[in-house]
Amino acid sequence: MKKLSILFISILAFLLACCKTLPPAGRTVHPIELLDNSSGFYIAIPKAADEDLINRIIENNVQNISSSEVKTISNCVNKIYCSLNRSKSGTEIQAAIDSSIPRKYLPKILNTKSGWETSKFIPGNSDNEYQIYSYNGVDISFPSDNITCLGRDIPEMLNKYDSLFSMPAENVGIYSELDDALVSYLTEAESEIRFYANKPQSFLTILTGAQLDLKLIDVSGSFVTDPKHPNQYLLNLDFQFRNDKYLKAGRTLLTLAFGLTNSQSIVIGTSELQINGIKLDKKQLYKLLVL
Repeated sequence: MKKLSILFISILAFLLACCKTLPPAGRTVHPIELLDNSSGFYIAIPKAADEDLINRIIENNVQNISSSEVKTISNCVNKIYCSLNRSKSGTEIQAAIDSSIPRKYLPKILNTKSGWETSKFIPGNSDNEYQIYSYNGVDISFPSDNITCLGRDIPEMLNKYDSLFSMPAENVGIYSELDDALVSYLTEAESEIRFYANKPQSFLTILTGAQLDLKLIDVSGSFVTDPKHPNQYLLNLDFQFRNDKYLKAGRTLLTLAFGLTNSQSIVIGTSELQINGIKLDKKQLYKLLVL
């Protein structure tokens, strides 16, 4: 199973690897522009929301790494944009990391001696060359000093980057396959972890431990670290049901599943339910993210 924890590979590699060929300066590309719309779950993880989560990704998956090295790497990460697709065969990941890496920290270690395989990629009708690094089934690439791509469809992510980068510099908006509202929701995450699930069944099963048969269109929400309990998140959820009939039944099931009182849930219109202030052990989020 490909794990979200492989993000540490991209973070570490981006800190330590040197891209051999980068295109000249051009339009600034936003990382979220490189994600496609083929996933069932999207999440934005700002470092400011929970630096411990970034440290955990690195520390738990890089052997013999010192605490100072963990800190150095995490200091270079601003925000992780990631999408996941779950299936019986495992979890597919596509991620773009917003980071700021000083060039002096980029020695050339992504070589065969270190276990990496390197291939060149040139987008169609382009003169720009990009490097794709592969390690243990994981593909990563660094189209700019500020973006790391990894996971599914790296060549397509590089095609997008090259095309967007080549646009006139005055095109400063975000050009994404994702819905505009979703793009705004994720990019505006600063002090909280935000997510969106358009296939919410497995998401709810992981959170509640129960098989809830809810007729949902989607679920969105946010996590923040509980200031009184550092090992716990406070979770806010927004459920979009197909109609008011399903909302009424779903509200009862969700209240029981989360152990909530009616005062913690708010009905908006005929199909929207908000549940706020859910206390969640951080291990549950790690489970959701396959950490």
